[in-house]
Amino acid sequence: MVPQQLSKFARSGCNKIVSMALQQQKELFVQSHRSSFFSSASAVNNSTTAKFPIPHYKGDSQPVPKINLPKQHQQIDTANALRPSFESQTPLLLQNLLGNCDAIYFWRSLEYWRVAVGEDTPVEIEVGKSYNSGSRLPMEFGDYLNYLAMSVEQEGKEYEEYQKQQKQQGDDDVEKQQIEQEVAYLAQNELFPAVLNDIPIPHFCENGEYKVGEGKMYHSMLWMGPRHTVSPLHFDPLDNLLMQVVGWKRVLLFPPDNQLSDDEGVKKDEQNNGHDPNEPSWHYAGTNGNQYNTSAVDIENPDHDRCPNFKASAPTPYECILGPGDGLYIPKKWWHHVRSLEMSVSANVWWR
Repeated sequence: MVPQQLSKFARSGCNKIVSMALQQQKELFVQSHRSSFFSSASAVNNSTTAKFPIPHYKGDSQPVPKINLPKQHQQIDTANALRPSFESQTPLLLQNLLGNCDAIYFWRSLEYWRVAVGEDTPVEIEVGKSYNSGSRLPMEFGDYLNYLAMSVEQEGKEYEEYQKQQKQQGDDDVEKQQIEQEVAYLAQNELFPAVLNDIPIPHFCENGEYKVGEGKMYHSMLWMGPRHTVSPLHFDPLDNLLMQVVGWKRVLLFPPDNQLSDDEGVKKDEQNNGHDPNEPSWHYAGTNGNQYNTSAVDIENPDHDRCPNFKASAPTPYECILGPGDGLYIPKKWWHHVRSLEMSVSANVWWR
């Protein structure tokens, strides 16, 4: 039974930071129930490698530059590591960005989420093959956690089957299975106030003195879902730091299109429904019902007859695999495609 004080804490409408008293109550409750959070039925194993074979990009790709931060790094270390990439507007993989924060330990427990956030907290879920290809449905958070628990159980069965049939079936069939699944994805939800203190959001996102942008943070978002979740190829108008907490993801990044290199270009492109009908860009953004910042190309299985310019002129993408504790800097207007390789929990911040 969740104590009344913690239940009130989970449902609080604060948007900045919880009070010290309620935070202490939460910590005491978490400590007393620590063992129950990580039973085999309620926790996801944060393994050191992805369980399933990684479906690498089928064309040529290049690795994202990376820096391995020390275990006990400081805020200034993170800022200094990222600043050159921010100034050059190129992606960077920050390994061990999150260190040994509470999120790495607690967020793999579905029971922890149930207690900390509250079962009746309203959320919106994307249902479909990717977060913009289906419908967005309202749901209580507890119901979604029940769905995730069943998904984790199913993932375990899939892995056992994969191990049994790996030699006969081959990795290609596993990759095909990943691409064809429809799932329910808690995507683009504001990070719950109850867990904000679990994850160390870099100070440069809110403090211009670190000289990594202006220090103006616009949103902190939560991404939670089973294996097979996909964010289709798109770009964001703000700089983005994607922080991986639970599970593994593959990310593909393409440099900005020349037509979208400045604000004026973005506005012009949006007015033209995302493309020049006489000279369509390689990404075919804005076509087939997509928004101006979302590609119409399924880059995992492109239709070259319908989108010939993708094959003809798409730049060579960067590719990286994100594991627990990693952070990925995605510069503004860089196209990116994200696939969860197993049950995954991530957070991201957009800042300027």
